Amino acid sequence: MQGNEVALQGVSMRFGDFVAVHPTDLTIRGGEFFSILGPSGCGKTTILRMISGFLRPSTGRIRIGDGDVTDLGPNRRPTALIFQNLALFPLMTVWENVAFGLEARGVPKAERRRRAEELLELVALPGQADKMPAALSGGQRQRVAVARALAVEPAVLLLDEPLSALDLKLRQHMRAELKAIQRKTGITFVYITHDQGEALTMSDRIAVMNQGRIEQVAATEEIYNRPATPFVATFVGEHNVFRGRVVGVENGHAQVETPVGRFLGINKDGLAEHDEAMIFVRPERIALVGDRPEIGNQLDAAVERRDLEGPFVNVFMRAGDRSVVMHLTNVGDAAGRLDGAQRIGFAAEDALVLRAGQLASE
Repeated sequence: MQGNEVALQGVSMRFGDFVAVHPTDLTIRGGEFFSILGPSGCGKTTILRMISGFLRPSTGRIRIGDGDVTDLGPNRRPTALIFQNLALFPLMTVWENVAFGLEARGVPKAERRRRAEELLELVALPGQADKMPAALSGGQRQRVAVARALAVEPAVLLLDEPLSALDLKLRQHMRAELKAIQRKTGITFVYITHDQGEALTMSDRIAVMNQGRIEQVAATEEIYNRPATPFVATFVGEHNVFRGRVVGVENGHAQVETPVGRFLGINKDGLAEHDEAMIFVRPERIALVGDRPEIGNQLDAAVERRDLEGPFVNVFMRAGDRSVVMHLTNVGDAAGRLDGAQRIGFAAEDALVLRAGQLASE
């Protein structure tokens, strides 16, 4: 086991009669950027606090590297935690904030200063050591918090929704910064977020949580393109969802009868005839049949409205009692001219058939 690998073995957390985290097995590989993604109240922050030592699990064991840390307090674990509010000390300079953990360990002042300036270089804040936190921008304060956490040389850095208070442009910038820092240091990052964009952009792997349970752990491409459950499918990105019943199976595919047509898709759950099913199709995978006449799954829909998002256009349509969204690249004025009845469709390889279950919006 690598020194910065994290393993949860049968870990759960109860608060009285409420189960915040059901028994969970999870291995976070050493040196990876790992995100735990889910809605508020799903248990992701509880897992982070159990790893950090601020909560002791009700059951199970936690290992970091070769050591069992279940019974160790936060100050005895090889971890550092960055809180959502950053918790910088306003009356200390930037370098004093960065070196705070080193001072607590008895490191001489000259060495603390040298190490602080090294870390400020690492997080792209050269020349900022003697400023006060209030003189920095939100993104700069974020990087100071990262440098302070790295100063104690943790094996694992834990980040609890650290970008949530920043505006969109700054969040996007800091995603790249954090990813770059993680790559430079090789430290294991465990990142908590409810923002799918953050998780997909930065992570090597993602765990998607729902109501205290992890529903899928996979690489970002797998999470997006091959979600394991209806909840994951609808929480991570957008999907058009058609409910129905399987009427045929062949060659790893299932044919599903729905109120708006019969569609063929990848039979990921190995469903059999007569099983209730949901078929999921990303908006960017739906096309006008006139543009792709070879598409096998087709249906008629009426355009209700178009939403322009700069380089993209979301076309909202109605097929029977179903709302369908088609995502088009904003090239020329084709999307702008769309109106009235349209024949749309999607390929079988772009459709995923899953066992009927809870959606993220329910």
